[in-house]
Amino acid sequence: MSQDTRNKSHLQIVPRSPILSSLDVSDLLRVEQHRQPAKESSECCLPHYLLSIHLGQPIQLERNAEGQRRSVHLTPGDIMLTPPDLHRKLSWNTDAEFLLLRLEPNIFVSAVNETVESENIEMIPHIKIRDPLLQQIGLALKAELKTKQLDRLYAESMANALAVHVLRRYSTRKPIIRAYGGLPNHKLQQAIDYIQTHLAEDISLKAIASELGISQYHFARLFKQSTGYSPYQYLIKCRIERAQELLKQTQQIAHVALQVGFASQSQFGRHFKRLTGVTPKQFL
Repeated sequence: MSQDTRNKSHLQIVPRSPILSSLDVSDLLRVEQHRQPAKESSECCLPHYLLSIHLGQPIQLERNAEGQRRSVHLTPGDIMLTPPDLHRKLSWNTDAEFLLLRLEPNIFVSAVNETVESENIEMIPHIKIRDPLLQQIGLALKAELKTKQLDRLYAESMANALAVHVLRRYSTRKPIIRAYGGLPNHKLQQAIDYIQTHLAEDISLKAIASELGISQYHFARLFKQSTGYSPYQYLIKCRIERAQELLKQTQQIAHVALQVGFASQSQFGRHFKRLTGVTPKQFL
């Protein structure tokens, strides 16, 4: 089944729809895993920053973009970077498997406004690069997506990290990163109170940052400087601490998992053991 998405300025045609997609997780980042058949082609022009990580067997890829045609040999871990609104056509010689990360331009605008002293910074397109950090983030997102445990705050935290790394490494001019000293104490307490109050909800980075009146990237960076934890790491820590208190009152592990905001008992058990060294059942 092909996927054909068109409007006045957007185009996406691929032979088959993605086998996995995080369509409903976050507006800032969409994660898709694709398996496309041999000797096919795709065409796209999308309003997103695109990071494609090759996963499957080696392939010979041909790309036609802006009147230029290039052919490259891709192996697992090779990454293609495409800026917004770049019209490209791709074709390949054998079955192709890849992870596609779509990032909203707004997250790059926010990162530029809050972190750099250069203007008019744009991502340079690359057909083949090796970048261990981008690959690590991509595979981590894929693992969460595969287990159906990709939540909003985790996805948005990763999106911020991706945006800043791409700006630093693959932009038209190297940004000068501004230094900050963490959140003021009252702002930090405000963020902590918000997380504690909404512990069982699908918290978004935007919601916390809006509560503090600052941008998402600015908040995520200053929060980590202040606490040593990313917002997502701190949320998981608080959920496990609350769960420990509840498990002293009940033996219903599945109920506790949902009560503190985990999507499933297996997700709860994985984080609980990672942070405490024991399973919830052993804790009882």
